[in-house]
Amino acid sequence: MKLTTYAGNLHDLSVLKNLNYDEVILGPKTLSRFGTLSPEDFMSLSTRARDLGFRVLLEWDILMTEDVFVSVLPHLKALLPFADAIRVQDPGALHWCLENTYHPIQFIAENGNHNLKALEGWVELSQGRLERVVVSLELSKDLLKNYIKNLTIPCELLGLGRILLFYTPRPLLSALAPEKVSQNELIMALGESEESPHKGFPILENHHGTFMFHIKEFCLIDFSSELKEMGLGYLRIDQRFETPSQVEKISKLIEEFSLDQFENFKSSYSQDLMRGFYLVNKTDILFPKLKNSRLQQREGTFIGEVLEAEKGSHLAIMVKNPRGLKKTDQLKILHPKGEVIFAGIFSLKNLSDEQVEIVPYGEMALIQYVGGVWVKSQVFYHMIKE
Repeated sequence: MKLTTYAGNLHDLSVLKNLNYDEVILGPKTLSRFGTLSPEDFMSLSTRARDLGFRVLLEWDILMTEDVFVSVLPHLKALLPFADAIRVQDPGALHWCLENTYHPIQFIAENGNHNLKALEGWVELSQGRLERVVVSLELSKDLLKNYIKNLTIPCELLGLGRILLFYTPRPLLSALAPEKVSQNELIMALGESEESPHKGFPILENHHGTFMFHIKEFCLIDFSSELKEMGLGYLRIDQRFETPSQVEKISKLIEEFSLDQFENFKSSYSQDLMRGFYLVNKTDILFPKLKNSRLQQREGTFIGEVLEAEKGSHLAIMVKNPRGLKKTDQLKILHPKGEVIFAGIFSLKNLSDEQVEIVPYGEMALIQYVGGVWVKSQVFYHMIKE
């Protein structure tokens, strides 16, 4: 497993060289969501990086409308000679690179394509041009292991960095500023929710739009050995928002992990850390709790469910028992809140409003209204012991 990270100046290159990194991600301001490099700075930094033996990865990860796509192409074409590979997120950018360049491509699939079939589709579509896929940090350990095993190209995963929650191309922060703000100005703020006690969400606005991040950063540093054994190709360290960068300390911690040192690192880090869904994906854990267990009973005496309760008029019951519902039946009605109501039938009608002796399976029965019975109540035969 190799480490990869970003560089924004010559000092970063020097640090990474001492740490034996063999590649570096450079983000041009016009092409990268959080890039800060002008075209001139990119060319200069790339030249120096290559002199030091780095492989230069050009980050083109913005999402684009057609107008934006056309406007950034001249910038991209000017920088391509200074890049050894291109990192893209927008499928349109991927298609353009496949059609117009010979560069190896790294596809960023962090915010979509969470299933293996989709990722395999992108690999197949690239016809051998994709050299790496950046997988979602929402994957559990088991899923990640399966993806690494089945994908024919190396996977990259975020090891430490911010979790993007929300993006819009609209300038939301500058719209709130008391004075007019330059379009190219970087604005940062902290947000909070009106519906919950959560607060401290980092929000950033630049000329690409507005980004909101989780209050905690994603961190799998303490699982780096496990990820290496799993066969992960690249672990990415993102320190673009940390001042000063701690990439040196982090890299050494991954190389020679110590739990005590990691705990010290966590306590001194600017943000709280979380491992996301890595250990277990609990996104569906609430589904059983959303189902009312009282309404799941379907034993042999089950007749059907109350679909309508019209006070002073009737209860409408969908008959789901092959025996049907007879006028002579005694009923036990289970309320969604758990209350049990017993009732006899003195009025049984079909949907034609005709008095009948039995309503067969699969049809709607209308009986007299029974006080306290709601829609979704379950109806059972009440067997009276003699």
